[in-house]
Amino acid sequence: MPGTTNDVCILTANGTSGSVDAIATPSVAVHSIQVGQGVGLAFGSETVSIATSLTSRGYLTLFGTTLNATSVDMQSGTLVGGGTIEGSLTNNGYLLPTNGETLTVTGDYTQTSGGELSVNFATTYPPALVVKSNATLSGTLSVGVNLKRPPAKGSTFTAMTFGSLNGEFTSFTVEGGGTVKYTNDSVVVTFQ
Repeated sequence: MPGTTNDVCILTANGTSGSVDAIATPSVAVHSIQVGQGVGLAFGSETVSIATSLTSRGYLTLFGTTLNATSVDMQSGTLVGGGTIEGSLTNNGYLLPTNGETLTVTGDYTQTSGGELSVNFATTYPPALVVKSNATLSGTLSVGVNLKRPPAKGSTFTAMTFGSLNGEFTSFTVEGGGTVKYTNDSVVVTFQ
């Protein structure tokens, strides 16, 4: 198992699944992690400590993980799941908090023009993305709904919250139709 001074590079994965599980028991601590294109890396519900950065072009899954890293840089690829990133997150890929889970970013969140935030509406879920510091937005916001139980016309959903805001999503789609409004501390979707 790598230690706190090791840089971990997972550029390819063995087997047909293309994935590596880093189930933290009780925790994982490394200097940095680099994940290559097409590689999947899944973290368990414990704490993963990365002294510097996690850079990914692959597929990251968080299962209630606390990911302590100065920065997480999604250069491409996908990040799914929920948990906490104790640091900053840059999204130039596809970010999908899943199953009503919230992804909390304690630092800044930057979404580039090539990035997409995809959230799914459900009446009992909290915001999909919570940014404790500054959110710099560009790229796409995509809001999905359960077509078997669609939201009532005029109902609202807080897609994300933030401490402060720079910019707006370049484009957005709301399944079934809707509008997006930016407030002092959130992005709110109103369904039509």
